[in-house]
Amino acid sequence: MPAREDAGPAPPGAVTSAPAGDPGEIRNWDELLYFFNHTLPECHVELREDAKQVTLFVLYLAIFVVGLLENVVVIGVSWRRAGRGLLSLYALHMAVADLGIVLSLPVWMLEVALDYTWLWGGFSCRFTHYFYFANMYSSIFFLLCLSVDRYVSLAAPGPQPQQQRLRRAVCAGVWLLAAVLPLPEVAHMQLLDGAEPVCLFMAPFEAYSAWALAVALSTSVLGFLLPFPLMVLFNVLTACRLRRAGRPEGRRHCLLVCAYLGAFAACWLPYHATLLLLTLHGTHVSLHCYLVHLLYFFYDIIDCFAMLHCVLNPLLYNFLSPRFREQLLSAVVHYLPKARARARADRRASSSSSSSSTQHSIVITKEGTQPTAAGAQAHPGGPN
Repeated sequence: MPAREDAGPAPPGAVTSAPAGDPGEIRNWDELLYFFNHTLPECHVELREDAKQVTLFVLYLAIFVVGLLENVVVIGVSWRRAGRGLLSLYALHMAVADLGIVLSLPVWMLEVALDYTWLWGGFSCRFTHYFYFANMYSSIFFLLCLSVDRYVSLAAPGPQPQQQRLRRAVCAGVWLLAAVLPLPEVAHMQLLDGAEPVCLFMAPFEAYSAWALAVALSTSVLGFLLPFPLMVLFNVLTACRLRRAGRPEGRRHCLLVCAYLGAFAACWLPYHATLLLLTLHGTHVSLHCYLVHLLYFFYDIIDCFAMLHCVLNPLLYNFLSPRFREQLLSAVVHYLPKARARARADRRASSSSSSSSTQHSIVITKEGTQPTAAGAQAHPGGPN
């Protein structure tokens, strides 16, 4: 989500005289905002904010259009075969989560276009962030489920109905966990009123640093540091097992594993590294002033780049699968008008042929045995 480098204009009722030069004497949010805006030394970094906003808007729009199309197609195809195979079930839920992220992008696009001014009230400030983070966690956890279940299915295959029941329970658990995890952060999202309202994370002032660090660490641990090593482990184990078994798809799966892990790391590693650096700056680490400006400036672009996983996931986990492409082609052909008319004509011809064959078999039976009622009507001059 977009983040502001500066704290913005002081809200109504802010102090009119500068607070003491010691940050330890700052007692409330108004004095802290004034301290940031008027007393800290400035680094003169020439960065084009207008160019960044245009770039962000174009990137958000591209991800929205492509991600919306891809994930709707994946949901439509996977829904028809969700009961046949682990990939289709987890891919369906992952596509739903990615679609939820994509549907939140228009809000961020408008916020960027309005210079980070939030015009939709306090409830939407909390709900939009909650909706984004819940779907973000869900998407990442379903990727992890795919990696784990693929290996478990090879190493210890079990009865298919029992596996499907377990997978459905896992999917329900993932959605429940993802619905709970964003609550600590969303509870402290507030609309900072003023001439230009801003939606910000506003934890209690006395414990702001502790809250910010806890939220950033939980986001990075649950969103990257924990799932990524597990993905690496189970994908590598699956590739090694396929190669030892001498299966022809072993080499192809090794290449896909590299693509899976590379895409996940490329999308999420820059985001979490930047988030942790900005959170730790000033309390646990000291960064150069120019580096801080660059991190704040490019944070929005890095955050937007992380959303590319909504575009890459359908490609890597669905469109590269030959089975999925067959299902997609079958669905497209099924819904073509000419194909549907031809299918109806074929069904009529088959029904007519079946009826003719049935009457012919009755006639043959009649000639060698006792006539039936139909046979008697067809050959009234037959023997008695």
